Amino acid sequence: MSATEMALDETELRRIVETPPLHRWLGIALTEARPGEVVIELPYREELLATPEPENGYVHGGIVATLLDLAGDFALATLVGRGIPTIDLRVDYLRPALPGRALRATGTVVRCGRRLGVADAVVVDAEDGRQLAVARGAWATG
Repeated sequence: MSATEMALDETELRRIVETPPLHRWLGIALTEARPGEVVIELPYREELLATPEPENGYVHGGIVATLLDLAGDFALATLVGRGIPTIDLRVDYLRPALPGRALRATGTVVRCGRRLGVADAVVVDAEDGRQLAVARGAWATG
């Protein structure tokens, strides 16, 4: 397979992105996919807030980290043909994810080897495109 071909067709990739119970509960949707890159979106729900007052709240950082993890994983899945376990994930939070706004995560493969894959991911506010968090992670590909 060449670097311009995906190891999964879009139907199978959509299945592994959107059907696991956690992903269904979160409401994650695959919006774009190409070899080595995916874009996923998460609609806003009040249950994602880390504070008791929605008007002064923000989305819990664990939700943001989950999106970063999934985006990196699925970017690598486009090349290896399946979801793979995370080995390490480094997250930098840049600003809070505000209530009422959907989140968009893009994962991009940095390197995909036989045993280890590295990907970068970014979460943005889907409404204004402002970066909220960035990450680099390693996943077990072999």
